[in-house]
Amino acid sequence: MKSLSTILMMAITAFTSFSQDTDYYRKIYSRPIGTKPHTAESLLKTMGDVRISNRWYAGADGFLRNDKSTLSNDFDGLIGTQSPTISAWSAVVGWVSQEQWTLEAEYARSAIHNVLLINGDNPMRYNLENDKNSMMLRGKRRLLFGKSKVRRSAFWVGAGIGFVPNSGNTKDYMEFYGYREKGRRQGVDTLALTSETRTNSSWTGLAEVSAEYVVKVGRVVDMSFFARKQWGMGTSVTTDLAYFVNGTEIQNAQIKGDGTGWNFGVSLRYVFHLGYDFSSIRIK
Repeated sequence: MKSLSTILMMAITAFTSFSQDTDYYRKIYSRPIGTKPHTAESLLKTMGDVRISNRWYAGADGFLRNDKSTLSNDFDGLIGTQSPTISAWSAVVGWVSQEQWTLEAEYARSAIHNVLLINGDNPMRYNLENDKNSMMLRGKRRLLFGKSKVRRSAFWVGAGIGFVPNSGNTKDYMEFYGYREKGRRQGVDTLALTSETRTNSSWTGLAEVSAEYVVKVGRVVDMSFFARKQWGMGTSVTTDLAYFVNGTEIQNAQIKGDGTGWNFGVSLRYVFHLGYDFSSIRIK
């Protein structure tokens, strides 16, 4: 029995050693240094153009905004207005279908302005703003028609409709005083100008047309350079002005801003979903 036990132990030891040696010397096939792992897009490129059925992206826009306000009465040249140019930003999310059509939603942190100019020996300028919020829904069409489902740099044109959620709050109130000689030995007149700025108590609208050039920076990154023309539908911010001489109101006026103007800017977008079109691939 001892001899049988000894033989069994030797056999087990030899088998174990053989198994360990086999595992130890097993060849491991690794990827060559410097090569990149295949992605769905890189594999499809070996069969031709990469066709995309749809994609989703999120991004941020930075732009310069110019909007125009209107003045009903200049008090014989005492006051005026002008179109300011200010910086603004927005956040967007969009869906692209067949690399031909885009539906995009935007939230913009961008003010609609009234500018009050008071002329005189010491001219004064005041920027009067609404609540700075607006939302836009726009559709866009690519102008490159050659290969409809291939993602590449191209021109796009679009149109949109949006709204401005006004709060109805008073934004600013100012009073200005001055004096004017009536004539020799007749004393002086006391002049006063009041300005009250408030936003609309109701939401107002925006209409838009746009043109942009979208550059494909990387597999999931695009950059866009755009110009947008907007028209206001309803007054978002109103400045009421009154002119007094010796405590008596002589004239009144209004400055109104509805958001009509131009936007010029840059957009950076991150593509977080790509849907590929495999219909044109033929596997032999």
